[in-house]
Amino acid sequence: MTAEQWWGLGYVVGVVAVLVVAALLIAILLVARNIERLAGQALRVAWEIKSATRPIWSLADANDLVEDIAGTVLSIESQVTTIADEISPGTAGGP
Repeated sequence: MTAEQWWGLGYVVGVVAVLVVAALLIAILLVARNIERLAGQALRVAWEIKSATRPIWSLADANDLVEDIAGTVLSIESQVTTIADEISPGTAGGP
């Protein structure tokens, strides 16, 4: 092989290498864009899940409120029973 043929072969190999690198870079860009799109979709779904499950986190507050109400009702019942016993002993308190 002559020097000119080696130079020609070198140019061909160089062009092929540049094309392969360019193709890989384009593929990386396309994959990165796809990842970005999918990440956006995942964030939207996460916000939807957060919105849909928000009432579940309020159940603890509702349970605390119901317990307070039940305690108040029992206290009122006890006071009413005491008053009823004072008014007519032996009939209001039950057996």
